[in-house]
Amino acid sequence: MDIYAMTNQKGGVGKTATTINLGAALAEFGRRTLLVDWDPQGHLTEALGIPESPDGRTMKGLVLGEWKGDPHELVAPYRGMMHVLPTNMDMFLLDKGLYASQAREMRLARLLEAFEDDYDACLIDAPPSLGIGTECALMAARRRPGKRAGLIVPVEAEDSSIRALRLLLRQLAILCDTMREQVDIVGLVPSRFDMRDGEIVTSMLDAFRGLGEPPVIAEIRKRTDIRKAWREKKPVLEYAPKSEASEWFRDLAKVVLAA
Repeated sequence: MDIYAMTNQKGGVGKTATTINLGAALAEFGRRTLLVDWDPQGHLTEALGIPESPDGRTMKGLVLGEWKGDPHELVAPYRGMMHVLPTNMDMFLLDKGLYASQAREMRLARLLEAFEDDYDACLIDAPPSLGIGTECALMAARRRPGKRAGLIVPVEAEDSSIRALRLLLRQLAILCDTMREQVDIVGLVPSRFDMRDGEIVTSMLDAFRGLGEPPVIAEIRKRTDIRKAWREKKPVLEYAPKSEASEWFRDLAKVVLAA
């Protein structure tokens, strides 16, 4: 199973929408896809209209050893080729529990091992922070022999995004050095921007493209279809399959599959 973490410590950059729609595109290409709602805010679970995990049988409980059940019991089918590990309100307590745990950075990775033969791809919607929850997502997406993996970083086209990216890269470097693991960055995905905003947007897009590493692998502009699909609790590929936005996510999926 290939594992990708959708990560950025800034909120509101399009992580959840990118996770959902990239997952839908991978499923459309025939990949059995698992979406993991690792963000305590639970936007992915809510956005797809999926019930939260029942109290007592949750990812948090499984990761912290409070529940010893079968991880497959947590999976919520969404579409034929796309399933979800939903959140629960107890995820707000996850970081506190992780900080008191041994081998805490690898807890999510160990959980996902249970699904290795069940899915072709896994997308983790990581929390908007630089805390231990994000570190778990980074380690789950570490380089593994014979598997595709890495980070996909949605970014906003605004000045603060470059600094936020530098902080993420610094955290990643320190974590990899500490854990003696390697985590690749598949690329940046500038999201939720409107070219009518003028020089601010165009200058930031040029700045992202000029970085070279990590590369820009897709650009997702603001589109009404994406917002309407969110309201209908569907991927835009299902809500408006022939739309320009759907093609952007299909193109992103092609890049991911070719990485």
